[in-house]
Amino acid sequence: MSNVSHSASGKSDISVPEGHILVSHTWQSTQLTTHLAALAKIAYSESLGVVDFYPSEQVAVLFISQADLIAGNSYRRKVVRFRQICSQGRGVVMAQKNPFTTDQFPSFQKFVCIELGLSVIPVRSIEEAAELLSVMAKCESKFNSNPFRIKLKQMQSPDQLILSNLTEIPGLGEKRALMLLEKFKSLEGICNASEKMIAEVVGSGVARGVYSFFHSTVG
Repeated sequence: MSNVSHSASGKSDISVPEGHILVSHTWQSTQLTTHLAALAKIAYSESLGVVDFYPSEQVAVLFISQADLIAGNSYRRKVVRFRQICSQGRGVVMAQKNPFTTDQFPSFQKFVCIELGLSVIPVRSIEEAAELLSVMAKCESKFNSNPFRIKLKQMQSPDQLILSNLTEIPGLGEKRALMLLEKFKSLEGICNASEKMIAEVVGSGVARGVYSFFHSTVG
C-alpha cells in the first residue's frame, strides 16, 4: 500500500491515486482498514487533517465511531472543522448507529444535518462502513453512470422557456415568436391580444393559429 503526502488546505490539493481510496494514516492497522483492504486498494496519507477517507477527489468522508458518540459532544469540534474543509466540495459524515448509540444518535444527527448542513450515513458496524466506502469509490470512478457527478444541463432562462413554448405553435417559427414577444412583451400579453392585433405582426394565417392556441377549449 502506497503512501501519499500532500497539503490538506483545500480539496484542490487532494490527489487520489487511480483505483484507490485515500485513507488517513491514523487508520493504519485498524479493524476498519483491514476490512477495507480486502475490498479496495488503499493509499495512506499523513496530510488529510480531519478527513478520514477520500473515496474520490470530489468526496471527503469523516467517520464518527461508536466510541465517539458514547463519549459525548467531543465530536462536535471535529465535525465543524470537517464542514469548513468541505465548504467547496461534498462532505459525508459516516457514523455508527447501533443499540449502543441509540440515545446519542438523534442529537448527533440534528447537529450534523440541521445545524451544519452535512449528510449523515448511518452504519451499524465497522464491516458495513468498509463495504460502503468501497462502493462509494466504485461509483465515483464511473463518471458517466454516477448521477451525483453528471452535470445537469444548463437551466433555460425565463425568456428561453417562453420562446420555446411559443415555437411549439404550428406555423410559428422562432423569428415570428420573437416579433410577438417584442410587440406584446410576454405570453400574457400575446394571450390577451386580439387575432387582428396578432395578424398585424405575423400575418393573418399564422395569427389564426396563435389565437386558437391560446383560446381553444377542450370539450
